[in-house]
Amino acid sequence: MRCFPSLNSPMPLPRIACFHGGGSNSLVFAYQCKRLQQLLAHEYEFVFFDAPFEREAGPGVLPHFKELAPFRTWMKPEFLQDDESEVLEKVIQLMADDTRRRQKMAGEHVREGQERQVGKWVGAMGFSQGTRVVGGLLRWMQSATHSSHPDIDIQFGILCMGSAKPMSCNASSTRSSSNCSSASSSVHELQDPDTGALEFDTIRIPTLHLHGLRDAILPRSREQLALYYDAECSRLLEINYHHAMPWYTHDLTTFVALFRETHERGRNVAEA
Repeated sequence: MRCFPSLNSPMPLPRIACFHGGGSNSLVFAYQCKRLQQLLAHEYEFVFFDAPFEREAGPGVLPHFKELAPFRTWMKPEFLQDDESEVLEKVIQLMADDTRRRQKMAGEHVREGQERQVGKWVGAMGFSQGTRVVGGLLRWMQSATHSSHPDIDIQFGILCMGSAKPMSCNASSTRSSSNCSSASSSVHELQDPDTGALEFDTIRIPTLHLHGLRDAILPRSREQLALYYDAECSRLLEINYHHAMPWYTHDLTTFVALFRETHERGRNVAEA
């Protein structure tokens, strides 16, 4: 896996970890988020990660992005829960490595008289299959095991055109903090509809869910939101789109406003 920052900002902006869909890659997702990045260029740095496995191009990728091959996936069909956990651990390690690389660069700049700090990881955004990675990160943040990486403090999640359950994180316990309201403070188990296995409690870290009314997977997107995310902690934006990131000005303006609002809710929870 690899990652690259979207923009070289002179300021230590908060970082958003971005995860592409199946049959895509970091370069494709960065292009699809180009207008979003422009609107938030002075507020966040978007860092795009590549999935570890190669596969054929996904829907809508060809022919426009043919030159950006190879295309990738976050999981294979034969994956077991432990395989998902291993991928998620690699993602977390890659995020930590990015922080250390920036800290090293910042130290060099200080010696040159150009002081520069390192922006914190504050959010995660995923498209399609990438929403499963975001969900896994959010569940990991709700677990006791996340404290081993104090540099990663995911306060909110953005899930675009997603489906299926969060990626398994092998977290053995959950914490009662990160509740977005007192009504959501109880920790409970959830039965997976596919396997019947008991999962960890629903995700209570604030999230924004973007659904396309013309998206073929819309029913599964709605199921993902209903099954795995606390109703009081999540927001939903439905747009008249197929399986794609928002591009038109009206949709983007609304999306950006809710993006900021979701981070504000997450920040308030973190500071409570």
